[in-house]
Amino acid sequence: MQFQLTTSVVSGYRLTTRVVDGFYKEGSVTPEGSITPTQHEILDAVWNAGPAGMTVAEIWQAVSKSRPVARTTVLNLVDRLEKRGWLKRSADEGVNRFTAGISRERTHESLAQGFVDDFFGGSASHLMMSLLGSGRLSRDEIRELQRLVEEPDSLENRS
Repeated sequence: MQFQLTTSVVSGYRLTTRVVDGFYKEGSVTPEGSITPTQHEILDAVWNAGPAGMTVAEIWQAVSKSRPVARTTVLNLVDRLEKRGWLKRSADEGVNRFTAGISRERTHESLAQGFVDDFFGGSASHLMMSLLGSGRLSRDEIRELQRLVEEPDSLENRS
């Protein structure tokens, strides 16, 4: 089963996405609720940590490298993400460690599909035309996209 997402824009053009149905792997509950850019930043830190996961203090340190943030803010966000299934908690020698409840790839695929559905009428080509017209893609990125279109099997072998 694939994820189905609904995406909406709220005040200040903040993009939030909500999982409404599906399983990310057999026997695993789908994460619920919306994720904000800040919550995605926390997930990104946890994904980068690998299978060992991170403590709240480690997550806070990772997020603090890019901008000031209170430790209690990170603690609250981690708690909310864990309650909704975006993060999983495990005790390691008496210390709570958090790992992702869903892979980075699956999250990005689902976020992108929801964005395309909601803002481009389900048309990925309209999104690409918008990006090409905006001048935001570099020549190298355009070449990479051409390669992916010409060699669809390379999509299965991406890292």
